[in-house]
Amino acid sequence: MKRDIIPFLCRLKLNLPFSRRLSSDSSLKLKQTQALNEENVPQERPKRKQKLYQNLYNWNNDIDLVKLLASNIIYKKCGLIAISKPWGVGVNQGETLFRSNHPGYSEQLLNDQTFGECRTSVRDVLDLLGQYLNIPELHIIKALDRKWSGILLLSDQESQKQFVEKSCRKAKADKLPYMRFLCIVNGIIPSAQLNRTYQERCGVRLIEIDELGDCREPVYVSPDEMTKNVRKKGLQFNQYRLGPIKSATVEYRVLAQNTNLSVSLIELGTTTTKWSFIQCFLAYKASFVLGDTYLSYRVNHILGQPITLQSLRQKSIKNLPRIDQKFEPLSEPVRKALNVRSNREIPLMIHHHHLTLPLFLRYTNLKRDILRDQRLLKNGSKMMTQNDSNFDDLIIEDNLGKLPEYFFNTLERLNLNVFR
Repeated sequence: MKRDIIPFLCRLKLNLPFSRRLSSDSSLKLKQTQALNEENVPQERPKRKQKLYQNLYNWNNDIDLVKLLASNIIYKKCGLIAISKPWGVGVNQGETLFRSNHPGYSEQLLNDQTFGECRTSVRDVLDLLGQYLNIPELHIIKALDRKWSGILLLSDQESQKQFVEKSCRKAKADKLPYMRFLCIVNGIIPSAQLNRTYQERCGVRLIEIDELGDCREPVYVSPDEMTKNVRKKGLQFNQYRLGPIKSATVEYRVLAQNTNLSVSLIELGTTTTKWSFIQCFLAYKASFVLGDTYLSYRVNHILGQPITLQSLRQKSIKNLPRIDQKFEPLSEPVRKALNVRSNREIPLMIHHHHLTLPLFLRYTNLKRDILRDQRLLKNGSKMMTQNDSNFDDLIIEDNLGKLPEYFFNTLERLNLNVFR
């Protein structure tokens, strides 16, 4: 009898904790289901992040593009029409054509493979745009790079072009950065404080990166090198020690920065944009523009410190697979935040949002008409001379509350948006 009881007790002892566990698990599940029923919380699968740069060319034909350009008009006075041009739309030709040995050829191939080709340019739809706006004839006054978004100047009078060019020359002579851009960069400029304006007089020049001299790249010229660029002895004309240099006056300030992701939003004003000056200048400051596949390789990190590398012979089409696959300038947290695999899947983050034309109203004799419209000619010539400096310059600004959608969403994802 004892032999029968002992195994029964052992079996009961072993099964007791398991039965308790079962009862506790079932009661826990009951409580969870009751709580869910009480709160009526719908069970959904976590949504994936949407890709930001899938539908950049959101028009199907020329008429859609004309309607988009017409809806992006930000200024229409003084004989000028300013349009906020979308990214990727060429001004004079739809598809930029480079030779195979040109440094921009490989960059153009990368953009076409990622975002597609936009074969329609602004010039192609200029007549349609004029008909849509009831303007007999439109002319391109001040163009913009294909890979930038922002202010594009048009006019119904071709003579306005010489006045705009005269104002630009006046700004360069006065060392006034009349063009201002918003740039989202990967990196933080060393020793730069938030919302503090820094000014610099520097330049950019081209150097040869192959033996034949067919392929050249822009290089930043520091203020010290600008002063040392003296004329060579025994030579005439403009043959200097460093060669031809495009001088520039630059003003920049950091509007926002995210130290966790090491990204920044920078407002940069300059007097020139030749030879990829904006990308070259920011690369020298150890921070490259997001989406820049041309000069991003110059910024690297050694022991956590950002440094600027010299120009390398890696932009030829032969080395395209090595640049595309092995070299990735973006960190993994930034790629994860933007939901991209590499830097080449991001459009160039440069937006032209401000343009100042010094003495433009004086050149075009429109100042008196503006004063008359605003009813400021009460005291005749006295009123005219007192407010003379206030009505000479023409300032065109884009609405920062209506930035391009991809640009605005990038600022949101990187926690850099100061325009909410």
